[in-house]
Amino acid sequence: MNKLKTKAENLHAFFAPKSVAVVGATKKINKAGHVIFKNFVENKRRGVFKGEVFPVNPHEDSILGFQCYPSVTKIPVDLELVVVVVPAEIVPEIMEDAASKRVKAVVIISSGFSEIGNHELENKVLSIAKKAGIRILGPNCLGVYDSKTGVDMLFLPETKILTTGEEVIATPRPMPGNIAMVTQSGAFGVAALDYLTGRQIGVSKFVSFGNKCDVDEAEMLHYLLHDEETRVILLYIEDIKSGREFIKIAKEVAKKKPIVALKAGRTKAGARAAASHTGAL
Repeated sequence: MNKLKTKAENLHAFFAPKSVAVVGATKKINKAGHVIFKNFVENKRRGVFKGEVFPVNPHEDSILGFQCYPSVTKIPVDLELVVVVVPAEIVPEIMEDAASKRVKAVVIISSGFSEIGNHELENKVLSIAKKAGIRILGPNCLGVYDSKTGVDMLFLPETKILTTGEEVIATPRPMPGNIAMVTQSGAFGVAALDYLTGRQIGVSKFVSFGNKCDVDEAEMLHYLLHDEETRVILLYIEDIKSGREFIKIAKEVAKKKPIVALKAGRTKAGARAAASHTGAL
């Protein structure tokens, strides 16, 4: 378990990074890159997110008042976390840049990998990460929401502008609480968050890991075991990578924190849907 504890400590950069770069940040308000970058900016202005945030886009000079950089390698400080929101074919190049920058963790929001049969591209990305000691969440995921640290990668805008010019709440974020949600399906996760928000049930952390080419449910459970903000864990999974390891860790975690798990893809139709959704078999 010591090895797992070290791994769990390595996951901390996903939830409380001292610095984060959003690759694919843009001024186009309908794009995921804009929404995610704006989430960090707004939470920083509110005093919730304490880290530094940097937009990366070679075609922009500045976004939301922040200087834009053409590459993560051009950012003048050490980076802990990189959020990637660019087309899949560009991701290996971004990973090489992250490796040279000695980034700790990368969240790949982008789709277009094993979920559509593009295993070679996903393996290439993972190979770069392993050589550099980078942890990956995703690809094809919604990333992380942490109610305490202000990390918010949900690319559904919190507010929207009406035709009257009035700004209204569009996708309210859940209040802080003690429930952590770990989900392989972003759509299921967002629906669950919406339900919890409507019922005023608080959330400590939300993790969507999509294709989970690197970080999986077993590691995340072990991380949450040591998370002081979490008392209960909700888990939605379409497949389990290492069944015995998962059961072993789940038994340890469940001694201290209840786990409520929903396993999808148990029927033939469900298995087909899961395979096309996150590449799960």
